Amino acid sequence: MRSLVMKFTLLTGALIFAMTFMLVTLESVSAQRETRNLLIDRNIASLSSAASRLADSFSSRDVEFVGAFLTELRDNMGADEIYALNNRRELFVEALADPNTAGNIRASAIAVASLGAGDIRHELNGTTLHLAVPAYTSQRRLSGVIYAQLELTELVASRNAMIKRQALLALFALGVFLPLAALLVGRALRPIQTLTEAARHASSKTLDTRIRINTGDELEVLANAFNRMFARLNGNLKRIHRLAYVDMVTELPNRERFRKETERVARKALEEDLTGAVLFVDLDRFKRVNDSLGIGEGDRLLEMVGRRLTEVVRGCDLAAGRMDDPSMVARLGGDEFTALLPSIDDSADAARVANKLVDAIRLPFEIGGHQVFLGASIGVAVFPQDGADPETLMRHADLAMAHAKRAGGSAAQFFEPTMNQSAFERLVLENELRDAVQKDELVVFYQPKVLMKDGSIAGAEALVRWQHPTAGLLSPGAFIEAAEECGLIAEIGDWVLRRACNQAASWRAAGLEIPVAVNVSAMQFDREGFSQSVIEALEDANLPPHLLELELTESVAMENPERVIEQVQPLRDKGVNFAIDDFGTGHSSLAYLTRMPFDVFKIDMSFVRNMTTDPHSRIVVETILAMAKSLKLETVAEGVETAEQMTMLKAQGATLAQGFLFGRPMPYDQFMEHAEEAFVPRAVGE
Repeated sequence: MRSLVMKFTLLTGALIFAMTFMLVTLESVSAQRETRNLLIDRNIASLSSAASRLADSFSSRDVEFVGAFLTELRDNMGADEIYALNNRRELFVEALADPNTAGNIRASAIAVASLGAGDIRHELNGTTLHLAVPAYTSQRRLSGVIYAQLELTELVASRNAMIKRQALLALFALGVFLPLAALLVGRALRPIQTLTEAARHASSKTLDTRIRINTGDELEVLANAFNRMFARLNGNLKRIHRLAYVDMVTELPNRERFRKETERVARKALEEDLTGAVLFVDLDRFKRVNDSLGIGEGDRLLEMVGRRLTEVVRGCDLAAGRMDDPSMVARLGGDEFTALLPSIDDSADAARVANKLVDAIRLPFEIGGHQVFLGASIGVAVFPQDGADPETLMRHADLAMAHAKRAGGSAAQFFEPTMNQSAFERLVLENELRDAVQKDELVVFYQPKVLMKDGSIAGAEALVRWQHPTAGLLSPGAFIEAAEECGLIAEIGDWVLRRACNQAASWRAAGLEIPVAVNVSAMQFDREGFSQSVIEALEDANLPPHLLELELTESVAMENPERVIEQVQPLRDKGVNFAIDDFGTGHSSLAYLTRMPFDVFKIDMSFVRNMTTDPHSRIVVETILAMAKSLKLETVAEGVETAEQMTMLKAQGATLAQGFLFGRPMPYDQFMEHAEEAFVPRAVGE
């Protein structure tokens, strides 16, 4: 603002100086014009008097007299050159101050004199006066012309004096009026200065300022508009800051705020050689609670979890005396939270805090009149050794949390460098698996299912394998988990279903009507249009529906029984069979079992493998077989590897068996050869 006042003051001063200078110049020009005319008239008079006295001398050609006279006249007038020309305009006499210029001056004298004999002529070039005066005799006859060239030194002195006077008057006016102009400009621009200061404060995010201008004009209106604008901007800025850095559900810091704080603390730890930790907290079983109670109650539960985590962390800070740089709890999104411990003595401190957080989350929550139980899987990354920037620390803590969750959850796990390698290998595996689906590197193997009564082949289970270009043939255990995590399991399941239907149709064309069983993943089954995709696969392969059996795990079947009934019944009406796979490992409801549209119970291999040595496993197998017999369902015992197991299962009434005792999973061509030797057609309903 000072710059604006200075500019206006300087502009005013320049105007004052210019106006003063102009007025003085006008006055001086007028005075100089009078001085010039006076000098010209005086010299004309002197030269005219000389011309009158010399007129007769021109006629008598008295050169000596005229020369002496002109020399004296030159000295008296201060002229540079004086010439006398006769009436024929021929040079008569010359009186020169500098003889070297005579030729030029003479030419000038003739030129001036020739402008019109008999008339007084003068020219003023700057301060040099050229003057020609005719000389007349007493009889009024033109006898010659006198020409003089002289410098008007008085005019130069007058001009210099005028310039000095102009400058002095202008400076005097500037010295008198400039301070007054500065004062007036400063007062006039003071409201604008106030507005400018307010705008400068606003640009530095100081929006709570109040502009007070009482001028009663447009500036006061503008100031009031600024005040209203600042108030709105201040409110909006606070809301934006809240949206940018605060989680709306829990009122905790959000991901961005946590990232910035972690960056600050990690930088400080490097500079001051400190140790801290980042804890990544993921709730166990929250999705089930959220689905059952609804999103609103789920948000309330997250809010309660956030408060409980904050209380634990603050309590640990108080106990350790670290309140100058307190720990922070933030919510990243969903059911994921983080805790930042800026300063710890060693890793054991972080472990203690993590274990207290796990214990706190295990305590029941009261939501909507219900007691809700959760768990927490926590990953711990210690800085600076596990990373020095927020992204690395959070990624490492997330990896450690994933290991804790895979180990069963409700526990804490520290990050280890090998986890990075595992994560990288998993990423490579997922990318290669995507290419495998596109490049048709998957193959289907078939494991025979046999009748207990005679050992003949009664069906086959389709099992996917991956013909890896470098690692060779991979079993499902090497890639199915990765396929589930990256969302490819449904696509792989559809591919296996179509391939199995086509190859079962090929068996049928060769005279082998062997039912094929295909596993269905939860993601594949939950997808809209699942039933229609199965029907299309059967129609494309021209395979009768009764030769297809779909297997659902017990956990998938019991997660949403009503959904299962809705999806399965249309296919059963067309003749497709359904089996509950891994039966006995889940949590089946007897009430739903009587309504579930299934045809087969597949007894999990863990019970079959241990039934000869573990009484509890044998009792489970006997119970499942008795239940299936009562419900008039077939049973398939998986994992039969010994004749003793087969004898016990046959004695308890098992109808079908599957395992290494009867054959390992084999490619399509090999299974065809094996089936042609052992296949015995079954009668309908057998």
